[in-house]
Amino acid sequence: MAAESELLLEVVRGSKPYLEHIASDPDDRMRIWKGRKSAFSAVGRLSPDYIVQDGVVPRSRLGEALTEIQRLGERHGIRVANVFHAGDGNLHPLILFDGRVEGELERAEELAGEILRLCIDLGGSITGEHGVGMEKRQYLGEMFDDVDLDAMRRIRTAIDPGELANRGKMFPDAEAPALLSHGPHPLEVAGVISRE
Repeated sequence: MAAESELLLEVVRGSKPYLEHIASDPDDRMRIWKGRKSAFSAVGRLSPDYIVQDGVVPRSRLGEALTEIQRLGERHGIRVANVFHAGDGNLHPLILFDGRVEGELERAEELAGEILRLCIDLGGSITGEHGVGMEKRQYLGEMFDDVDLDAMRRIRTAIDPGELANRGKMFPDAEAPALLSHGPHPLEVAGVISRE
């Protein structure tokens, strides 16, 4: 760990950071973590809505990924706040949009998909730690071939033959029509609730 810390410090200092701070005790370490853990709620002050993406790239390509995510966001006209675990290449781009504006949700979802494809293209994965759900299942076929997907289905069936857990949320061809809706909550559309 000591050798890796020195190497990391060389890289950090080589990038000419405007601030360098190393935790000096457990309380100091917790304050740093509190800042990281507060990032998601803080972004809620920047935008009424955001999509949290989760992907991973090789650590050696993290800078390239962040540069490309910024370019993609600019191309779509959507701001992206990047929160990530630099040590393991895990990315959590927060795609900022306003669901009340016509077409913004769709543009944000398109950008989210392009970020997942970027992770694949850079040698990473469509999930770093949070798994595959409704938003990612359509990208499994871009990462795995039919043989791989069939093996995954057989394992799932062996463990959960009745498909009771997360029904329809895992594979691209699963049928779960009730789970396919998105957008503002029906009560918001009806004017019963408001985000303002």
